[in-house]
Amino acid sequence: MGTKPRKDATRVLRLNMIVDYISKRTLYGGVTVKELAQKYEVSERQIHRDLKTIQNDLMVSLIKNERSLNGRKSTYYCLEVGYLPGISPEKATVLILSLLQKKGSALAGHLNDLKDVLVSTLFKYHCNPVELAVEKLQSRIYLVEENLAEPEWVGNIFTGLVGALKDGYRIKIRYFAACSRQITEQVVEPYGLICKRQNWYLVAFCLKRQDIRVFKVDQVIDAIPYTAEKFHYPEDFNLKEYMAQSWGVISDGEVCRVKIKFGPNVAFRVQNIIYHPSQVIEEEMDDGSIIVSFNVCGIAEMKTWMAQWGDAVEVLEPGWLREDMCKMAENIIRVYRNNKQL
Repeated sequence: MGTKPRKDATRVLRLNMIVDYISKRTLYGGVTVKELAQKYEVSERQIHRDLKTIQNDLMVSLIKNERSLNGRKSTYYCLEVGYLPGISPEKATVLILSLLQKKGSALAGHLNDLKDVLVSTLFKYHCNPVELAVEKLQSRIYLVEENLAEPEWVGNIFTGLVGALKDGYRIKIRYFAACSRQITEQVVEPYGLICKRQNWYLVAFCLKRQDIRVFKVDQVIDAIPYTAEKFHYPEDFNLKEYMAQSWGVISDGEVCRVKIKFGPNVAFRVQNIIYHPSQVIEEEMDDGSIIVSFNVCGIAEMKTWMAQWGDAVEVLEPGWLREDMCKMAENIIRVYRNNKQL
């Protein structure tokens, strides 16, 4: 004959469920006593007792916010530390390492604060600090990344761009154009942000050019918000579709088919990494080489990517791109020959 669950065991389960539910609702402004009472089918008086136990015995800090909804004031309960879903030590470790990977990027300015909040919350409510061992992991993992010289300054610019993108207002940017080595000014309507190898780019409609332009965030010297100048995000614009054919961040609209031969020493790497959605392995050769095709635009960026492979790659098609790569190689040789006695 089965036994009924102990009354205190049922309450402990409910207390844990309440903490988890408040955690999830904190992101959305919290939860009322009435909502908790209806959800767990107990009286509002019992919920008040439960909340007192959660704070005094379980040591979970709650905050109360008074809000008006439809003309009626209500009290909403939130976790003091903010929203954090249930997470295992293993997943928490991956999350923290992902934050560490952004060190030196435009996101770096806020990462230490985020990491501290995350770790303290995990330790307080979810995970054993011994299991997580954050400091130990940091000393045993070395991240080789390109770092910004002034990540916090770039991070402030980045935060301003995100605000303009989120709230839909224009911004005036002062931008260093690398090709002309001049600082330009333009008012833009931000359409989206792209991240490539930890470098962030702003896709925006430039009012001066009357066209969509891409700006490298770490070359934005200043971003002045025009919060009163709202704009309507174009319904027919889709950032993913706009960038779909681009090799990198440049979408010049001129799509062409590129065939490249990769030598046997790099073929395995190419077979295991998707460099572009259009990538197709056309042929696997007897010597281990492979021929790969791409349908892309933004070929200028692709040329610099191919150059890093050295003699491990050979452009087969189109002919004009093959000639461009040949000229690039000749120019590199000329540089070294002209300076061979230095």
